[in-house]
Amino acid sequence: MATSRRFHAQYQERLMLLDGTWAEVRMVRPEDAALLSRGFARLSSRSRFQRFLSAKSRLSAEELRYLTEVDGETHVALGAVTWNDAGEEVGLGVARFIRLAETPEVAEMALTVVDDAQGKGLGRVLLDLLVEAARERDVERFEVRVLAGNEAMYRLLQTLAPCEPRAEGESVCFSVPLHAGLAGGTELMRPLLSLAAQGALTLIGPTCRRRLRPLAPEGLFPEARAS
Repeated sequence: MATSRRFHAQYQERLMLLDGTWAEVRMVRPEDAALLSRGFARLSSRSRFQRFLSAKSRLSAEELRYLTEVDGETHVALGAVTWNDAGEEVGLGVARFIRLAETPEVAEMALTVVDDAQGKGLGRVLLDLLVEAARERDVERFEVRVLAGNEAMYRLLQTLAPCEPRAEGESVCFSVPLHAGLAGGTELMRPLLSLAAQGALTLIGPTCRRRLRPLAPEGLFPEARAS
């Protein structure tokens, strides 16, 4: 089963970002904990708040384990990295989904791109790849929570979501189908990803009824793996 999938434990591919930077996308691994932690430290206070819906100064050891020790089936995480002059990996972003135990065809999704890598098209790439990985595992729908407050963004999301959004406190929840027959599949999600890449939007995965666990450091993968 896993051998016929594109997104397996050894998956990796290189791509060039809009600014000419080379990056590599691969599956998040347990040894990425330190990388994720460093990536989190590079996030601005605003990006951290958007991702976790609260002021968060650091990731605990337990959160780092949760975000990096994924099983590749119910919890899938894709991380993007580049390299510094010393040849060391530098985290750029992380996209992940976690399937709901009661309805495994539905998954909570989260995506984060570090501030200095935003606006380069990475968010779109990570989202497209994550959707493909989800389809391989028979995930039919992502549950997405978006922080409210930006009226322009709110109106845009209303035109993109396949259903009416639900207000949840400071957030708005959307249920996004992943089957290819709908608007070309990932087309529905591209604007969401584009906004996330610009730091204007945070995609969390709570079924819109509860808050995700530490799926926050996603984009933190820049130096560690996201959850």
